[in-house]
Amino acid sequence: MQADQSEFAGIARWALAWESRAKLIAAIVFIFGVISLQTTPIALLAYGISLVTTMAIGISLITLLKRYLLIAPFVLLMTIPLVIGGGFPIDPDRVEFASLIILKAITSMTVITIILETQTVEQFMTSLADLKVPPVMITVLLLSYRYVYLFLDDIQKMQLALKTRFFNGGISIKKLKVYGQLTGCLLIKSLDRSEKVFQAMQARGFNGILRFEKSRNLDKFDFLKSTLVLISMILLLFIEQTYMK
Repeated sequence: MQADQSEFAGIARWALAWESRAKLIAAIVFIFGVISLQTTPIALLAYGISLVTTMAIGISLITLLKRYLLIAPFVLLMTIPLVIGGGFPIDPDRVEFASLIILKAITSMTVITIILETQTVEQFMTSLADLKVPPVMITVLLLSYRYVYLFLDDIQKMQLALKTRFFNGGISIKKLKVYGQLTGCLLIKSLDRSEKVFQAMQARGFNGILRFEKSRNLDKFDFLKSTLVLISMILLLFIEQTYMK
């Protein structure tokens, strides 16, 4: 399936031409390699490589920062207790370990951003299907992606309705009851919508397996780009094992 060029304005052609399966495998290898790193300097170097690649592809820093904000609460929830958990004065080893976790998280998110910003959702799902990922998982992922926007739209409509009724938020017994009622309404509405979607899909003969076009064959440039990613990670692991221990 060909990507709409207007959707990828500013993205480098070599990144768009990179076959989805080869790109996904390279990304997974790099992420798992980053996770296995044990030293902060090498993790910082890995992040630098991913950041330079992102800039070379043409992905904006604003897009990257938005992705970092998605994981920021979870990363901070893990690292802040780790840093201050040993009491004061703060142990430098705890700070270094927390820094390592942060670097791994943002490097992984940078790589994921590259995957998401250089192909369509259909191309990504097609690559998963060709890599023999169970059809149920692909179906759940695609439907979740499709309906999460409707869920967010419902939340925005509820927020607008609350504003028109001069509800200004805050924490109190009365307002907690309002939050509970809103949560219940969202849950009921989501269940009702899921039932209608299931009935509609069943009426159209859906058997739980989505059909995708077959991916194109890999060429030498796909192998070259994936091999460069693999070599860079091997070099990082080699440098860490040889010079950082």
